[in-house]
Amino acid sequence: MSIAQFLRILMARRMIIVITLFVGLASALALCFILKPRYPATARILMDVIKPDPVSGQVIASSFVRGYTRTQIELITDYRVAGDVVDKLGWERNPLMVEDYQKNSNGTEDFRRYKARGIIEGTDAELVQGSNILEITYTAGNPIIARTVVSALRSAYIDASLRFRTDAAGRSADWYVDQAQKAQQALASAEAKKSAYERENGIVMAPGGADSETMKLEAMQSAMLSARTAAGMVDSNKDIRADQSVPVTSIKAQLNGVEDSLATASQKLGTSHPTYIALAERRKVLQQQLARETALARSQGGSSASASQGNASRLEAEVTAQKAKVLALKPQLDQLAQLQREVDLRRSQYEKAAQRAADLKLEADVSETGLVSLGDAVVSGVPAFPNKPLILALGAAGGLGLGIILAIATELLSRRIRGPEDLARASKVAVLAVIAGPIRMTFGQRVLRFFHIGSETPPATGLSPAR
Repeated sequence: MSIAQFLRILMARRMIIVITLFVGLASALALCFILKPRYPATARILMDVIKPDPVSGQVIASSFVRGYTRTQIELITDYRVAGDVVDKLGWERNPLMVEDYQKNSNGTEDFRRYKARGIIEGTDAELVQGSNILEITYTAGNPIIARTVVSALRSAYIDASLRFRTDAAGRSADWYVDQAQKAQQALASAEAKKSAYERENGIVMAPGGADSETMKLEAMQSAMLSARTAAGMVDSNKDIRADQSVPVTSIKAQLNGVEDSLATASQKLGTSHPTYIALAERRKVLQQQLARETALARSQGGSSASASQGNASRLEAEVTAQKAKVLALKPQLDQLAQLQREVDLRRSQYEKAAQRAADLKLEADVSETGLVSLGDAVVSGVPAFPNKPLILALGAAGGLGLGIILAIATELLSRRIRGPEDLARASKVAVLAVIAGPIRMTFGQRVLRFFHIGSETPPATGLSPAR
């Protein structure tokens, strides 16, 4: 079928197309009046997920932010949050809401869940592109109801988020309190067992974990090492102390003076002079005195060294005895050390459980959620549904398309000769000429002539050359 034949068919069946076009427009217009308008209302929340936790100081890692926001979006459309909205708005006491429930409910769910499901179906939440702002949208047939519900939904979501957090922290705190009490009882039992063992064996364990006998041995070993060091120092310094004693030093000074006088007298007076002889006798006496005082000082230093050696020997014997005592008590000491480790373990468990319980109790009392309401809820005065221009356009397009289809179908069921092409096709012979009527052309002929479709020359009376 050529374009000319197609256009002739459309012109011939134009009433079908016009009727279906008007039917489509009328149906679309009726649908616009039948469908109930839906008004969207929005409310925004700033999700301050970057801010550290006020109790623990923890920050949500960037890799978990996406999952966190997805969870929050799902929480908004949860039955628990939507049910709180129903309770806050008092719909159970609203006669219109009760009537709607009785009329449309199938009786399989209660009033609260039925209305909560309606809120969930009309709610949508998503993050504003490139930000931490969560936008909640609720669509209803009444703009005032839409704004009221979305405001209550935002408030219920913030309350539920805080409640989920504090409830979880409270339950965890109760569990840790119970564990702390058990750990405290275990600690008291371990300490009582340790104390009873100490009384039975006469051993005392110091807070640091060392027993009294071992500590005594360590102190005695330290004293013995100090005594040995002191004895060695006294023995090595007795000659020095003898030379540095006051009598020896005084005699050495006098002896040096006499030596100088002798040297001077030998030069001036000679060795036979009485003065020189007297000075020689004086030197001999001083040398004897120096020998006696040096021997006396050394004897005193030797007694001190002997005393130090004796003290070191005594301490060494005591250390040996104490070491034997500790070795004899080793089984009891090992058992006591094991009991002490048990006490330390129970104390550590108790302290950790008590500290964690205190932190969780503090977290359960926190009132910060990291969610901030941004302004008031906003409702659009223009209904988002139905979109009347779109419905009318679709109705017109549908009616026009249906009309063209019906026109072609009708033509195919009842063919007509509408041009030389149809005549040639029907008779299966060539068309020699076309006898045209008056030059007066219809709108369709003008369209055909504009597109140069049909005969090559404009219609006129007479014969046209055969093609």
